[in-house]
Amino acid sequence: MSLGKNNTHINALNNRLYCEAYSGMTSGGFIFGKDFTKSPLPLLLMQVSVVNVLSAIFQFLLSPLGQFSYVSQILAGIALGPSLLSRVDKFREKLFIPQMGNAMINAFENLGLMIIFFVLSVQVDLSVFKKPGKLAFTIALSVFVLPLAINIPLAIYLRRYIANEELQHSLPAIAAFESLTTFQQTLCVLQDLRILNSELGRIALNSSLIATLGSFIFATVGLQLAEFKSSGSKRAFLCIQLSQILMIAVIVLVLRPAMLWMIRHTPERKPLKESYISFIFMMILGCSLFGELTGQHAMNGPIMLGMATPDSPPMGSNLAHKLGTFAWAVLMPGYTLNVGKRVNIYKIGFENVLFVGLMAVCGTLVRFVCIIIPSLYYKMPIKDALPLGLIMSSRGIFDLLTYYRAKQYKLIGDDSFTTMAVASVFHSIIIAPIVKTLYDTSRKYMTYSKRTIQHSKRHSELRMVVCIHDQDHVPPIINIVEITNPTKDSPLAVYVLYLEELIGRTIPLFISHQYAREPSNKPTIASRIINVFHQYEEQTQGIDTTQCFTSVAPYHSMHDDICQLAHEKFGSLVILPFHKPDSLYIRAVNKNVLDHAPCSVAIFFGRGLLMSPNFWRSQSVISACVIFIGGPDDREALAYSVRMAGHPRIRLTVIRFVYEENTPPCLVEKQHDECSINTFRVATYGNKFVEYKEENLIEASETTQVVKFIEEDFDLVLCGRRHDDELPPLKGLSEWSEIQEMGVIGDLLVSTESMWRASVLVVQQQGSDQQVEPVPTSSKKRTF
Repeated sequence: MSLGKNNTHINALNNRLYCEAYSGMTSGGFIFGKDFTKSPLPLLLMQVSVVNVLSAIFQFLLSPLGQFSYVSQILAGIALGPSLLSRVDKFREKLFIPQMGNAMINAFENLGLMIIFFVLSVQVDLSVFKKPGKLAFTIALSVFVLPLAINIPLAIYLRRYIANEELQHSLPAIAAFESLTTFQQTLCVLQDLRILNSELGRIALNSSLIATLGSFIFATVGLQLAEFKSSGSKRAFLCIQLSQILMIAVIVLVLRPAMLWMIRHTPERKPLKESYISFIFMMILGCSLFGELTGQHAMNGPIMLGMATPDSPPMGSNLAHKLGTFAWAVLMPGYTLNVGKRVNIYKIGFENVLFVGLMAVCGTLVRFVCIIIPSLYYKMPIKDALPLGLIMSSRGIFDLLTYYRAKQYKLIGDDSFTTMAVASVFHSIIIAPIVKTLYDTSRKYMTYSKRTIQHSKRHSELRMVVCIHDQDHVPPIINIVEITNPTKDSPLAVYVLYLEELIGRTIPLFISHQYAREPSNKPTIASRIINVFHQYEEQTQGIDTTQCFTSVAPYHSMHDDICQLAHEKFGSLVILPFHKPDSLYIRAVNKNVLDHAPCSVAIFFGRGLLMSPNFWRSQSVISACVIFIGGPDDREALAYSVRMAGHPRIRLTVIRFVYEENTPPCLVEKQHDECSINTFRVATYGNKFVEYKEENLIEASETTQVVKFIEEDFDLVLCGRRHDDELPPLKGLSEWSEIQEMGVIGDLLVSTESMWRASVLVVQQQGSDQQVEPVPTSSKKRTF
């Protein structure tokens, strides 16, 4: 026993008692000569701040190397521990020796994990277990069973060659934990790669979710049996199981109905009331407290409550934003700090490196093979199967939590925990660049033919994918479909995609809606959109097909579903609604579609007559204008106008900008432009409602004036998106352009200074770098 002036430390029978002088929650400030480490609050704030700053530094250094974001969090914790900074006595004494700070960090850690696991459980889509898909179920079953069946017997066999008794005893447990798959880790990797709603991402999430359920049951039962073995009380073990059943009953019969009541009493597209959020937080604390009092782990209650929580807005979105963000930024650094404090690379023995490393490598290889073989059997391309195997075999911050709990239950020793933690870091560092190299997202939408309006046969079916973010987009989009002139001789196939941001759940959704829908007491936005398009289809003869879909995905990867749908349906045109300059996330979606689309893309900015919901039913006449400067995009806009010219209510004018070029023109492009103009004249010959004009321009200022006059005189203006900025009538305009996705001419037409009535349709032809091969005879479908 040692006594000091300000603290007392007693160590007896391996139970430690710390007595420290308490001078208040706050220190009063270093200006008055106070030591912040003697007061809990400033010490806690310092610890959390140091973790966040170090994580940011590691993230800044590792991002150019393509490392996952969670690697920086793990490294920050290890760097603060005895492996690096805590080897400095002054640093360790100030930040870690005061026990009042450690007690608060432990409380922060557990509270943060409680909230994080609740939020992650809310995001779990339980419908996966109903129809997981053959490939996903096969991968999940094999990746859960076979690694355990191979790794554990191997560990039992290797025990005879180990001299260290602690390692010898814990090696089977190490083998088991190295064989498990964690859904949360797979989710983190997919989010970092931004392929969450890709076909590969969906398979990885579905498979890992099913496998994680098995792993969770296996780990929970194993830990409870270990606790039962240490206590030796059968009655206590039985009471724990009964309390779990009671908790599940209360959650399903009482708490979930209460949440559904909250949703029903929340207006559509409105957030939950603060009182509802507070009540849900009390539910989380109550379930955790009940689990702790009845001998369960404190995390079990929040996990069960989260899985029973409705993930539909506004419940899932509000909880993910308000609870998840706070927990990751403020509370989870406590977990990172506590893990790092227990990792000391200087104490790792050779046997630990050899045998624990062997178990980690063996577990990874077996999981990898268990993913690759079923994938190839179900005809997945090897270029997709390899990244899938690496993604689902990855290790990270959530695996460390499993190791950490195993260490607390004394299933593994300190040295083994350190080796497993370091192995996880190296595993992630190695896998990240390999996955990003193998999985080339630019190859996903390679096409087999020219999917443009210009290269389509004149009277063939035109396939369009129209995207909608809001109900307000429906009338103008239907009006654009109407003036595209669907007829029996020149039909349209329209694929409507309603886009919704993924908030409050982890698995993105791609829903194909059926025509026959049961009436709902509370119609959704998607159902209203679908009904309007079905009514339009019934009243229009030239519509061959109208299929409606809903994509629920994060903004940064929402373009994947748009491009995938256009790719599968052999679309020739994707129409996107234009958003105001302050809609940065949705504008980013449009930019990504322009960069990756397997066909032509048009961005529509609605104004004036085309915004009317009754236009397509009326006999109103539309005056449309095509601005033709030259290039593939202008040729595509001109080809689109040929279809429009046949509509009885369209009055079409084509205005070609003529200019003298300062440099020798590209003869091939010039020939293509002339060919397009001649094709247009032949196709519209004899149509008295079509007019062709030429405007001679010398400089950009004249272009600006002509564009303004055009906008004033017409209801709809079509133009190409991309032009040579060095052309005399355009030189210097790109420097003033604010909306890049609309192009130079489109930016002039939709600028904030423009107050005219004209709607704008900016067209981009399918990129010339797309692969062109013969069209296959059978249509491609989602196969996995």
